[in-house]
Amino acid sequence: MGSGIEFDPSVNPSAISKVIGPIDDRLVEILSAERARWVAVDGTLDAPFDALQSLIFSGGKRIRPAFFHWAHVGAGGDGSSDIAIDAGAAIEMLHAFALAHDDVMDHSSSRRGEPSIWKHFSDLHYENDWAGNAKEFGEAVAILVGDLAHVIADKLIRNVSPTVSSIWDELRLEVNIGQYLDVLSGARRTFDHAGARRILEYKTGRYSVQRPLHLGVAIAGRHDEFEDFYTDFGRPVGVAFQLRDDLLGVFGDEETTGKPVGDDLREGKPTSLVAAAYAQANELQTKVLHLIGNQDLTRDDVEKIQQVIIDTGADQVIESEIKELTNIALQELERSSLNEEAMDALTELALFVAYRTY
Repeated sequence: MGSGIEFDPSVNPSAISKVIGPIDDRLVEILSAERARWVAVDGTLDAPFDALQSLIFSGGKRIRPAFFHWAHVGAGGDGSSDIAIDAGAAIEMLHAFALAHDDVMDHSSSRRGEPSIWKHFSDLHYENDWAGNAKEFGEAVAILVGDLAHVIADKLIRNVSPTVSSIWDELRLEVNIGQYLDVLSGARRTFDHAGARRILEYKTGRYSVQRPLHLGVAIAGRHDEFEDFYTDFGRPVGVAFQLRDDLLGVFGDEETTGKPVGDDLREGKPTSLVAAAYAQANELQTKVLHLIGNQDLTRDDVEKIQQVIIDTGADQVIESEIKELTNIALQELERSSLNEEAMDALTELALFVAYRTY
């Protein structure tokens, strides 16, 4: 057990593959039921549900449901129970809501190698020569598809304790708060370390790791016993998760990540990576970094920014921090009283989110 576990960072680890089957089956079941219900009202309502299902099954990693599952199992819960499967499905459905809206806010034309929802419906509008503006139509539909996902996620979290309901509420609030701070910082073009960490904490760290862990132990009925441990383990893992995303957003392979290289730079994402580059940049390098946030960045512009990040050593600063954070998380695990299966799975997940290539 521990950091000696070996895995391939380019594929989902066994800690995920062992748990996604029942969750995916539940996602298909509820989407199919809702689709059939509403298509009976109007045949055109197949499109939003098909788009949502396509997004969910277009290659998502299922990291959040996996953290939930193994925290639940580690606290003595039954990962195969209906309530656990529904909660895992709800977490993934909520993630689909966030992605659908995120692509609108970021103007991202692709997601996981396929057209994003807004782009798909924009193209549909254009191809059919419908009235109005194609882009505005696509964005409006994407927002509605995201809202559908949010409602369905809430339907899956039912008959739960007040503690579970409270954690679910906090999860949903925090991701919205983090998203607002992200949008605001991009508009203000503020690239400072403290601001980047605040956004990271709320937009990704809690939503992607800490809250799924907390939900897992709460549904197992042992929240009070495990909350502090999973916070201490989840916080560094959540930060490492986003720091890896920041690196992949600038240096990742487009075919692997499924998103155009440089999109984060075009959107002016206030990441820790960019903040680290600004902190070390000289006057000439700072001028290059000021290109960040320009929607019309060319590939040559992106390469110049990449080179400044490398030359300032910002990428290595982030890599070093990822390693340090991951080691802290693994040390927390080693001090825990979890059973071996849960410890191995959470170790594998922590390593995967820190060192994945997509």
